[in-house]
Amino acid sequence: MEYEDELDRMRARKRRNKSNGTGHIKKRTNSENKGHAFSDRGGRTYYSVGEGRNPRVRYTEQQNHSNHKGKKKRKRKHKGFLKVFFLVALLLVGFFFFQQRTHQKGFWTIAVFGVDSRDGNLEKGGLSDVVMVCNINKATGEIKLVSVYRDTYLKINKKGTYHKINEAYFKGGHKQGIEALNENLDLNIDDYATFNWKAVANGINILGGIDLEISDSEYAYINGFITETVNSTGVGSYQLKHAGMNHLDGVQAVAYARLRLMDTDFKRTERQRKVVNLAMEKAKNANFSTRKALISSVFPQISTSVGLKDLISIASGIKKYHIGETAGFPFSRTTKKMGRMDCVIATTLESNVIQLHQFLYDQENYIPSLSVKKISDSIAKESGITDPGKKSPSDSKSSGNSKKKSAQKKQEVLPQETEPVTEAATEETTIEETTIEVVPNTTQPDEAPTNEDGSLVGPGAKIEEREP
Repeated sequence: MEYEDELDRMRARKRRNKSNGTGHIKKRTNSENKGHAFSDRGGRTYYSVGEGRNPRVRYTEQQNHSNHKGKKKRKRKHKGFLKVFFLVALLLVGFFFFQQRTHQKGFWTIAVFGVDSRDGNLEKGGLSDVVMVCNINKATGEIKLVSVYRDTYLKINKKGTYHKINEAYFKGGHKQGIEALNENLDLNIDDYATFNWKAVANGINILGGIDLEISDSEYAYINGFITETVNSTGVGSYQLKHAGMNHLDGVQAVAYARLRLMDTDFKRTERQRKVVNLAMEKAKNANFSTRKALISSVFPQISTSVGLKDLISIASGIKKYHIGETAGFPFSRTTKKMGRMDCVIATTLESNVIQLHQFLYDQENYIPSLSVKKISDSIAKESGITDPGKKSPSDSKSSGNSKKKSAQKKQEVLPQETEPVTEAATEETTIEETTIEVVPNTTQPDEAPTNEDGSLVGPGAKIEEREP
């Protein structure tokens, strides 16, 4: 038995020493493997039967410390690659969502309402002095602005009531205002923003004011509006000293945007769009902290469906945006009393809607909806104005066809507008705009009540509204 055990050891030793000279074990042939079950685990071959029965083993590969370290390094490199890949993926996803709002194709249409609110109310019951459609080409960043004249005679609700378009906001807030614009103008408005004059004054103050050329006729009225705006907003300001180029603060810019007594409401909308354009340029040239301060100050004062994150994204990429053409709607129009109201009549609504879609969306062959055609026919029947007019050469004049030119020349200047009437005023009686437009001071500008430093006397005097 001892001899057999020794033989076994010798044979096993001889097999281990048989190699090809390179230090590697020779591969076993099929005949050698026949009848011997084995398994390879961890670089070792374990035999279950025959000559190599356990615990006798042979190594199939060299085991060393450097090999183990190499595996650990490969694992660490793999984990590091995954982290980098994950970070890049997050950045791409964030960039994709930012692109959705600022760089994708198509248009983003926003209804803008400006209300004369002394108590902070921005919804139902607010007098919308400004009704504007802001259309943004998301591919190019071009912004087109269209002022809808607040006295435009249109359908204001689903019941079929016809009135001045600003009555829609007065009766039902932004919801009814948007519905009226969509139905009358064939629009599909995505979002809205409603502001009051105080928010505008604060915003322009944060931007550092704007530079504007004030005409002699505008100068004759603007100081009276500055006084009234100080009293209504509580934001301090100063009287202007001369016509010509002036640097306007927030209150002065608002007063300029409200002027109309020396000309028409059509010219007033031009002034409003000019203020928007200049404020936009100031915002583009401001640093990001100023734009952030602008959003932080103005956002709580407005009512809007645009999210704060969207506004911050826009502020980050604002240099891409630019205001292109601006216009007033209706393009062709006249003025006429409807009942006891002085209204703007589109000549005709259908032809004006075609021009609107050409202007906003570059739709050359736009066909108005059946709803617009019905509204247009109803207005034409009630007003007696049935023929399409020519596009007005400017926002200060109206021009129709040759048969009506002489009659329309007498109506070029729009009479003083009225407030939206309440439900009780079913007979459409005219109410003076005592809370919107005030008669400017008849005294010279330097005779207006001021402090020694030239600031206005009254609410808001010397109140600092600028944000740091």
